[in-house]
Amino acid sequence: MDERAYNREKAVNQFLLVIITIMDMFLFFGYFSDYSKGNISLGFLLAVELTVLASMVADYAVFLHKKDSGIFKHVSMVGYMFVYTIALLGSQNDLVFAMVFPLTVIYILYFDYNLILRICAVYSLVNVVDIVYIAAFKKQLHSGAELNSTSLLIQGATVIIYLIVLCGTTRISNRNNSIRISSLNEEKEHSAKLLEDVLKVAQAVKENSAQAGEYIRALGRDVDSTAQALSGISDGNSSNAESIEKQTIMTENIQVMIQRTKEMSDQMIDLAQQSKEAVDGGQETMDNLQKQSDNMQRANEQVVASVVSLIENAKAVDEITEQIFSISSQTNLLALNASIESARAGEAGRGFSVVAEEIRQLADETRKLTENIQNIVQQLRKNADMAKGTVDNVLETSHKEHTLIREADQQFSDIGGRMGELNQNVTEIYQKIEEILQSNNVIVDSINQISAVSQEVSANTQQAVELGEDTNRQARQVQERMDELLRTAGSIDKYIG
Repeated sequence: MDERAYNREKAVNQFLLVIITIMDMFLFFGYFSDYSKGNISLGFLLAVELTVLASMVADYAVFLHKKDSGIFKHVSMVGYMFVYTIALLGSQNDLVFAMVFPLTVIYILYFDYNLILRICAVYSLVNVVDIVYIAAFKKQLHSGAELNSTSLLIQGATVIIYLIVLCGTTRISNRNNSIRISSLNEEKEHSAKLLEDVLKVAQAVKENSAQAGEYIRALGRDVDSTAQALSGISDGNSSNAESIEKQTIMTENIQVMIQRTKEMSDQMIDLAQQSKEAVDGGQETMDNLQKQSDNMQRANEQVVASVVSLIENAKAVDEITEQIFSISSQTNLLALNASIESARAGEAGRGFSVVAEEIRQLADETRKLTENIQNIVQQLRKNADMAKGTVDNVLETSHKEHTLIREADQQFSDIGGRMGELNQNVTEIYQKIEEILQSNNVIVDSINQISAVSQEVSANTQQAVELGEDTNRQARQVQERMDELLRTAGSIDKYIG
């Protein structure tokens, strides 16, 4: 039996015991008073008092042994029935029969129709016996008054009608309670089903919330990875920007050197023309041969100096192109790394993949142009070496001019031929320098374009990093809400199962 049923049975038993105790006390002291007045005999007093005491002892013994005992109602009914029978049959008062009313109605609280039916049958029988006893044997009422059929009829009708009403009331009350209990059971079953459905929904919410929490945590990790990848792209782009800046400076230096080389080439052309004119003049007159030879020697020395300077500049250009080629290779590698990082970033890095590919193509074009410059510079150095050799020969011829005056005509012819070659070589050098200058201009434009693209990539990368941080922050907020939902869903675990 659960706690509620225990408390209910205990409360009814306790209330019945209190009422029985009060009524027994009234009977005990009331009949003792009647005896002191001489209204009843000692034997009847002892019978009533002993019956009352025995009934009370039995009632208290059963109640104290087990307060919610189901036997208590039967013991109390039997005990009070004996007390009531003795008091009714031996009483000197015509209203003792009314003692049946206050006590029997309490038994309705047990909702036991069979018990009520037995009570009604017993008390009806006792009152019928009392009426028969008064009418057939005593020939007068308990108070000693003259026999009155109306009084007997009132006693019988009152008690029997009351007991019939008690039985009917109990039966109707029990039936209504059964209907109500059935309705409550149906409501309970409906509530149980509803609670079961709610628990299933809550369990599903809990499981889905846990799964959603895992997804959100995975999203947070992906966002962190994307942010790290974008940060790597940003760092690579910063390195690109530094490399581009260095490349720009070197390209500007190359352009200055090429311009100076072009000026020297112009001077070489002028000097070569002057040398050729000097040789032609030497052929016209032998008298001015020594003078012209001296002039030619000085001119050749200037040519040598220019050629040497040209060779040094060509070496410097070659070194610079090597640095440009290295920077282009680094830019290509950085662009490839940016493409890989963008691919790893997924959808968020798709736009940067296109930019990285464009940077890689520009780096390839720069590398190709640099290779062309290297080829041109190598050709330039080759031509310059040839020019230097030619000028060296001219100088050697000039030194021998004083001792080989007789061979002057032939030497002048050789010098004229060599000066023609020199003029041709210088012209080719000039053309190569023009090509180098044009290629360098293309490189400058490419570098400027790479710089603009790099700035755009940097801006987009920074925006993507900020977007990733915002997404990560929102993911953490959603995770907090999902954790709170999980805690709320976890509060119903005690109702499951």
